[in-house]
Amino acid sequence: MRAAVIDGYGGSDRLQVREVGEPGEPGPGQVLLRVRTAGINPVDWKVRRGSLRFVMPAKFPLILGHDVAGEVEAVGPEVTRFQPGDRVYGLTEPRQGGSYAERALARDSALALLPESVSFEEGAALPVAGLTALQALRDKGELVAGETVAINGASGGVGHLAVQIAATVGADVTGVSSGRNLDFVRSLGAHEVIDYEEEDFAGRDGAWDVIFDAVGTRSYQDCEPSLSSGGGIYVTTEVGPRPFLNAAFTGLSGLFGQKKRARWVTVAQKGEDLAFLARLADQGRVRPELQEVFPLERIRAAHDLSETGRVRGKLVVKID
Repeated sequence: MRAAVIDGYGGSDRLQVREVGEPGEPGPGQVLLRVRTAGINPVDWKVRRGSLRFVMPAKFPLILGHDVAGEVEAVGPEVTRFQPGDRVYGLTEPRQGGSYAERALARDSALALLPESVSFEEGAALPVAGLTALQALRDKGELVAGETVAINGASGGVGHLAVQIAATVGADVTGVSSGRNLDFVRSLGAHEVIDYEEEDFAGRDGAWDVIFDAVGTRSYQDCEPSLSSGGGIYVTTEVGPRPFLNAAFTGLSGLFGQKKRARWVTVAQKGEDLAFLARLADQGRVRPELQEVFPLERIRAAHDLSETGRVRGKLVVKID
């Protein structure tokens, strides 16, 4: 089968499209997928560059890619939710081969049915970004109807889905992005938009019940003054010791009356959350914006564009 493979850490020139071995038969709880499309996420090129080698060490040759949409080819023992021919989307098992390939393995618990109304391209754009946005707002931010939320990076992969999810909850949404994307963010359901080059959103005192830093560029210390004094919650996608320490400190301070909290979000592979996102997409309440769909042969260009940090919505690779 064809796949985009790296044989070592480095730049996008490390990516090579070539013939590789099949992923094998699905084991217990696994599903073999015919991959139609794969999503591009920053974690993909961070792994490729070696930036995450201490937390996600690679075994070469490595097929990158987590987000996947396609059709079930075969199911392993104990799999009852899917059958061959089903349209599905979700997350692959990258230790056994990622989604930049014609076939991939996935846990049945990391998949959901893809409605006919949602294209394979849209399906591949949803898993990592959609789960991050949903779990950040619902589970970490505890966002409910009537509350105010600011989303930093509102036009990006995670952020543009977070704006839509927050709007479906009934929250009052402020989207923070570059000036060129303000109209786009407003079209997603934001009640207010802020150009970060013109105004520092963190300069507003007590403005929001929840601040979701979807791009991990503003610390809790930056945003704390802008959180509601009644118990505002800051959530970040930043990875590292700082968010851990902030969460621990605010949790401990809560014992002494401090109501503001800091939390960070990592993706939990939940099939029920993927099914929930699929229902929202089927209803037209949440839809990913696709800036560009690349053929597999242009995977290097897709990585290069993602690394600029100036993508509106998501990038997707079409495998077949």
